[in-house]
Amino acid sequence: MKTWMAARRVLPTIAAAGRTAHPAHVSGDSMPPIHPLRRRLGRGLIAGLLASAAMLLGAAPAWATDAAAFPSKPITLVVPFPAGGSLDVTARIIAEHLKETLGQPVVIANRPGAGTAVGARSVASAPPDGHTLLITSGSAYGYLHLLVPNFEFKLADFEPIAAVAVNSSVIAASGNFAPKSLTELVEYARSKPGAVSFCTTGVGGLNHLQLEMLKGFVKAKTGSDFNVTHVPYNGLAPALVGLRGNNVEVCTLPYASLVKNLHGKELRILAVQRPKRLPSIPDVGTTGEQGYPQMDANDAFVNIAAPKGTPQPVLAKLEAAVLKAMRDPAVRKKIEDLDIEVLDMNSRDTRAWLEQDVKRLSEVIHNAGLAQKPR
Repeated sequence: MKTWMAARRVLPTIAAAGRTAHPAHVSGDSMPPIHPLRRRLGRGLIAGLLASAAMLLGAAPAWATDAAAFPSKPITLVVPFPAGGSLDVTARIIAEHLKETLGQPVVIANRPGAGTAVGARSVASAPPDGHTLLITSGSAYGYLHLLVPNFEFKLADFEPIAAVAVNSSVIAASGNFAPKSLTELVEYARSKPGAVSFCTTGVGGLNHLQLEMLKGFVKAKTGSDFNVTHVPYNGLAPALVGLRGNNVEVCTLPYASLVKNLHGKELRILAVQRPKRLPSIPDVGTTGEQGYPQMDANDAFVNIAAPKGTPQPVLAKLEAAVLKAMRDPAVRKKIEDLDIEVLDMNSRDTRAWLEQDVKRLSEVIHNAGLAQKPR
């Protein structure tokens, strides 16, 4: 009805334009007769203009209408990791609050695989209407195109909404491993080239890139290679099993995934990859304190993103809802109880961090020779 009323308001303007087709001073007696075909064409032109005006006027407020009605169905929040991990639990905590704010269920969909590429691709290729979102740790969806064949998406194909937590990484060792710190690990590896097995959750994953960074920084600092044997597991769970079972000696992993394993003697933390020590393990020094300050920048921000092209009003509504959740004391406590630091970073600052992190890690990928060759 609004579209039709708007079109009616345009009618006098179009009709007036039609009347000026002949000189205004020509009298009715001297006006040449209008051929019936021309009359029909004129009427058709006006009808076409009216239809076009109606369509344009109807389309103009489409984004506003979408935002007002959003969400019109359940929202899918894609977690590119298996269920049960710290990020999965964090996502479920946030989803419950978003459900209350937005009035629609927020369904967690675990889609692991190919270094988060499976989950990221499912979001990037989803309809850009705000009903399919990605929650992930770090900026991998911005550099996966360098690592994963046929992954055609880049950071520009996503709309960052907010950063919600800090997923701090640590360098952990099995309980039987002799070195007790990063400094001791470096000296041990230099004295026994290739003897130390260093595991990650997979080739090209964030902790693999952290290992490659450490190799470069050790070489720059000492002049010697950090010659360890890389053991890539297929995910976090098998990497933990390998480390706890003394099948491998060292790993770089998210701290939150290790907390419940630290009370016995199966694991030991050698260094924290962040600027400040973690309150729950205050005796463990940072990588910077142990001579490698460049590794302190390895905090991964847990962030939420939508597909490119999602209407701005919808993004704004989602951002407000997410930030509201992250400022809720109950939500914060549940996440902090997982030994995860809570963030409430807006979309602009989240995008800036992502761009910087993608640039930094892309350089690591190229320097380590991990980038796939262009086809």
